[in-house]
Amino acid sequence: MLTLWIKALATACIFLTRLPLPAISKIEPEDEGRALLCFPAVGLIIGLLLLVISLAANGLLNPIVTAAILLAFWAAITGGLHLDGLADSADGWLGGVDDKERTLEIMQDPRCGSAAVVAVGCLLIIKFAALFVILQQQQLMALLIAPIIGRCIASLIFVEGTIFYTPYVQPKGIAQNFISHCPSIAPILAVAAIFICGLLLGNITQALWMIICVGIMLWLLRKLMLKNLGGATGDTVGASTEIIESCVLIVLGIAVA
Repeated sequence: MLTLWIKALATACIFLTRLPLPAISKIEPEDEGRALLCFPAVGLIIGLLLLVISLAANGLLNPIVTAAILLAFWAAITGGLHLDGLADSADGWLGGVDDKERTLEIMQDPRCGSAAVVAVGCLLIIKFAALFVILQQQQLMALLIAPIIGRCIASLIFVEGTIFYTPYVQPKGIAQNFISHCPSIAPILAVAAIFICGLLLGNITQALWMIICVGIMLWLLRKLMLKNLGGATGDTVGASTEIIESCVLIVLGIAVA
């Protein structure tokens, strides 16, 4: 059993990151289903790496330089996976004009349009500014929490069990095995992980504001997905991950400003 979960974690890391891991000879659909449960653990790994970088740079580099390094590393360690989802979603939502089939067609086009460039550029600027504030305020726990919560989003959207569940509209998409074989406990574990992140803050007010804002933003994103696509895709969940991460950073920065 332990071997199965180690394989599931490795599968999740291979899918979500560019960590130098040995290749897995054969990944079964069940491995991908269990991997979805491990997404928050991957967020923890990313968060720990961000935390180590920030601690190493503390006192050596200006916070604005450290913020730039953290942002670049964050994008590199994920291979730009979620940023690509944001880019595709922005192009589809702008160009589809309430036509679901047209929206999906645009999202599957590998080329980037102006909406993609603007959306990714704006999000990176926002994320950079939030990182700078957090470093100035020495709220380094935010670096650990944001990636974890961001990777809870897939379970909350893809797996039935919460008000955020959104039907998957690409039955032949790469996320299908993750969803079809994921244990039904996934949303419960995701919610638990978010509340544990709140406890890690050690500040009830911060935790409540963070959880409320994440819930509202995720609900709004779900409404947008249903309106434009009738459901979710891997790209829209990737976009949601980036937006929720930024939301967490902003809220924690405001809470201590």
